[in-house]
Amino acid sequence: MPEIPAPLSHTVEAIYRVYEAKTEKPRSYLGASTFGTECDRAWWYNFRHACDPEKLEGRKRRLFQTGHREELRIIDDLRAAGLTVEEIDPSTGKQWAISSVGGHLRGHLDGLVSNVPEAPQTLHVLEIKTHNEKSFKALVKDKVEKSKPGHFAQMQIYMHHKGVDRALYVAVNKNDDSLYVERVHYDAAFALRLVARAERVIRSDVAPSRLHDDVKSKAAYGCQWCPALALCHEGQWARRNCRTCISATAVVDASDRGAWRCELQGKELSFDEQQAGCSSHRFLPSIVPGEQTDADEATRTITYQLNDGTLWTDGGDL
Repeated sequence: MPEIPAPLSHTVEAIYRVYEAKTEKPRSYLGASTFGTECDRAWWYNFRHACDPEKLEGRKRRLFQTGHREELRIIDDLRAAGLTVEEIDPSTGKQWAISSVGGHLRGHLDGLVSNVPEAPQTLHVLEIKTHNEKSFKALVKDKVEKSKPGHFAQMQIYMHHKGVDRALYVAVNKNDDSLYVERVHYDAAFALRLVARAERVIRSDVAPSRLHDDVKSKAAYGCQWCPALALCHEGQWARRNCRTCISATAVVDASDRGAWRCELQGKELSFDEQQAGCSSHRFLPSIVPGEQTDADEATRTITYQLNDGTLWTDGGDL
């Protein structure tokens, strides 16, 4: 007879509920930390706020907070060991940040570090990550570029925008507190490809092609954990907000503000306005679960044959 699991403590449940009650708005930008996905379509859905933000259980939210706290501890350790760490940009009084593609691509550095024993005169981008046992062993064996390509890409973007040609990757094994440190060299060609990829996603008003057409194939294993799975493969409707509307444009200019503009109303949209949308919303055709069959510019209607065979007119009820 299988063993019956012990009931979860009411105190533990209460703690987790505190974390789950904290609402988080979707990011207004593409984060450098999301470079881990190789799927442009997932990236585009995320940038367009097409699917609901991932709902995380309280335990996992608390785990993320543990990772943030470990960053402060590692910075203290590095300083105690004689390294010089600057985690605050003196020009802003805030965490070091990078921004490009009109402010729609952004990231935040854990710091800049110098007086590293292996290269005392070289300034490094600092990146701190926590790992479970399995991930940590793979990191030590295969190095960061192979075992954690997303972390490698993140550092490349930071080095590229800060004009620094080395990064110091500090990893912590959450199981036994072992540390691993690796110096990473800047790869200009690699970084430029990442920026170009981000710009394609940001500027496009058409969803990129699926990375895998057969979501049940072995190659598509990663799709099972994607927040956009239902939208991409199962015919789920996208969220109605300005970023999924044909009239909204991501402004890419020198202001670097990450602005969005409504071409119909002829105005710039605040983040709250983007989330709320309006009655004039018309879906970007590539995220409607069907094929476009007609459009009428005068009435601002677009007609589709949906995947279930029915006809639907976007804007036809107005």
